[in-house]
Amino acid sequence: MDIRLSTFLEVLATGNYTRAAENLHITQPAVTKHMRSLEEEFGAVFFRYDGKKMVPTDEARVLENYARSQQKNYRDTLDAFKREKARTIRIGLTKTLGEYAYAQKLAALVNDRPNNFVLTVDNTEALLDRLRNARLDFLMVEGQFAKNEFDFSVLKEETFTGICSADHPYKGHSLSLEAVSGDCLVVREPGSGSREIFEDKLRYKGYEVQDFKRLVTSSSLALISKLVAANVGISFGYESIAKNNPHLATFHVEGITDRHEFSLVALKGTGGIELYRRLIEGAEEL
Repeated sequence: MDIRLSTFLEVLATGNYTRAAENLHITQPAVTKHMRSLEEEFGAVFFRYDGKKMVPTDEARVLENYARSQQKNYRDTLDAFKREKARTIRIGLTKTLGEYAYAQKLAALVNDRPNNFVLTVDNTEALLDRLRNARLDFLMVEGQFAKNEFDFSVLKEETFTGICSADHPYKGHSLSLEAVSGDCLVVREPGSGSREIFEDKLRYKGYEVQDFKRLVTSSSLALISKLVAANVGISFGYESIAKNNPHLATFHVEGITDRHEFSLVALKGTGGIELYRRLIEGAEEL
């Protein structure tokens, strides 16, 4: 990979020539030389200063997409020369998909193949960061993302709704947000796709998560399910979480319950979407 692009990505990440030089183990004049060379070649300015702060320009974001795809393709090519017999495929999944909504199909995806697989389950924000840094081949997410930044395709749709214990009075009912806001809310951590969706819907109705009686936050969907089943509080998420759990049930809330997309996401120009499709089709060579 062009060393200048590596330097550009490090400057973009650190917002500082000195720290970029330290991280890359090169001199600061070398960083300056690489950046000037890129700007001369592309005829663009990639950073401007707002006081002492470096701010990337629109041109920098265009170059970033290109540099990320080059970084990913370089690593894939490097792996190809080092590989034993088959490519290692790295897939990122948000917790709803990895642990509930897509678990069965995921098993079929990785079963009886010569490939090694690395499956990373995390929140949407963390996965997108790993994808940008070419640490994953593609993602399956339920959260929002910058669609102009990535290649993407819709996997499926599922209902986002209220979740309660199987013996809760809310079970199977349609309620107003005002009626349920006096309950304890058990919710995912900031940065998760489902938390972001829920907060967006609350804001539209003039609410925040803090408006509930109490707030219990956890990064574990399994723990959230157990707390809700034990009547610690109610939660909001996808129907698949409650579907195969006899201790959980769902309820509808006006302005919250809705259909949402699960998306397949990859870096632009890296072939991640095509890789997924070939896996689904059972292609022998990847």
